[in-house]
Amino acid sequence: MLFGLPPAGRRLPGAARAALAFGAPALVAVALGHEQQGLMAATGALAVIFGEGQVYRRRWRIVGAAALALTISAFAGGLTGELIHQRLDSGGTHWWQLLLVLLMSAVAVTGTFVNSALRLGPPGGFFFVLAAGVGALITGHGVPPGQVALWTAIGGASALLVGMSAALTRAHPPEERAVAAAIAAVEDYAARTPGDADLVDARYATAMQVQTAWALLDDARRTGTDGLATTLTGAQRTFADALHRNRTTDDESDLLFDTGRPAPTPRPSLRYRLLRSLSPDSHAVVSANRMGFAALLAGCSTVALDLGRPDWAVLTVTVLLHQGPDRVRGTYRGVHRIGGTALGLVLFAALYALEPRNWALVLILMALQFAIEMFVARNYGLAVVFITPLALLMGGGGQYGDIFPVLRDRLLESVIGVVIGLATLWAVDRRAHRRVLLRNDQRVLEVLGQLLDGPPQQTLPGARRDTAPGIRALRRELEFELMGSTLGAIDAAHNEPEWARAHWTRHQRIRRLGHEVLAATRHDPGYEPVDTAQLTRWSRSLAELA
Repeated sequence: MLFGLPPAGRRLPGAARAALAFGAPALVAVALGHEQQGLMAATGALAVIFGEGQVYRRRWRIVGAAALALTISAFAGGLTGELIHQRLDSGGTHWWQLLLVLLMSAVAVTGTFVNSALRLGPPGGFFFVLAAGVGALITGHGVPPGQVALWTAIGGASALLVGMSAALTRAHPPEERAVAAAIAAVEDYAARTPGDADLVDARYATAMQVQTAWALLDDARRTGTDGLATTLTGAQRTFADALHRNRTTDDESDLLFDTGRPAPTPRPSLRYRLLRSLSPDSHAVVSANRMGFAALLAGCSTVALDLGRPDWAVLTVTVLLHQGPDRVRGTYRGVHRIGGTALGLVLFAALYALEPRNWALVLILMALQFAIEMFVARNYGLAVVFITPLALLMGGGGQYGDIFPVLRDRLLESVIGVVIGLATLWAVDRRAHRRVLLRNDQRVLEVLGQLLDGPPQQTLPGARRDTAPGIRALRRELEFELMGSTLGAIDAAHNEPEWARAHWTRHQRIRRLGHEVLAATRHDPGYEPVDTAQLTRWSRSLAELA
């Protein structure tokens, strides 16, 4: 896990787009004599990363939203940085830097909550925190906040153009590549024997490949009679046969998703996903609380030590916690961060000695961004080797001086951030994973209760009735809650295996009941109605589990 390079699919096209979107507006700005502004344009161009892997009909909206959020974060950072520099220039103390700590912590908390509530996955909220920090630093070099926002927006426009350029090529759309990857994974799993040592890992990986392919087909509106949907349905049936053949005593073959359904339901609305997470027992709130505590503590610690760059400690904490990892994955990420930062500082020292400026600096940053995108999904520690000099060169704004204080302080701030981040992960709200799993399982039971005990015109005497809008909405919610239950179970199993083992049987029963009801309410041609006896059995099981 520390040194391996697992396969991560086709990274080269996305890495090339990221480097191009990152560097194109910056090179234009440099050509016009605006080096500092070019760095902000590069910051806005980071929006292109959020669209990678998304279908084209959604990609422009995602990249546009990310560009807007980056611009707002950079502008807020610029205003804060301008105020701090004014106070410092007029004789104020370094404690004014706490304003930047508060801003970056607020951005980190917001990004963590939204990313977890919507289950967006990587890259998460880190780059918005980075934009706020870079915006504050750039104002120290004489760039007003208005220009910070303007050039960040220009970079966002570049990201949108470059990100959507893939639609003009002859490359297969993302959903077609996802289906091909799912088929390959199913064929690999079907070729395995029940005695294979890594059968469980292969089962989970294959299930997620299939789930991802269906999600992208739904985003592309190709889950109907499209040939891709038919092909993926066949692959899923092959996977189901292999699951039954390889079934082992752990009885987990249907844990991730129900192989009897031909396709997942669409995602619930943004409003539903955000509102359901407004609970102290949700994964989103638990993760956001930890993020806020750790970011404030790390930032205040570096301000108290007068290390000069509290933003670096906050960024370190953000990298560790912004995706709400469990303790095991968070600890590996912390080790990756320290090791990668140490090696990254060596690379930074070599680049710093060259004192690159203007177009040379932009080309170096483009190369670093390309390397980050090539390795971030395969080995985070290796990606940090390139993230470190990228952030330091951008934050330095092309200004050079004595390098040893920079290296010393950045390493110390990274250590502070990692130690506080890991301490928070292990010590703050230590039993939160219990509440998260129990709440997620309870949410599954609540939605099942609505499906089984709803108004007569929307109950389940026959599956054909799921054309009612209420049934369709409840099916979406049920599938969403079932996936949340799986994620909560994985976190609990990593954080506290003994406790998770004691609750596993009930958890499995809840999930199996949920998938049976979900499969029975689908609307495929030729399916059988649900009989009264089956409804009675489900209602009895629901009452027992509740």
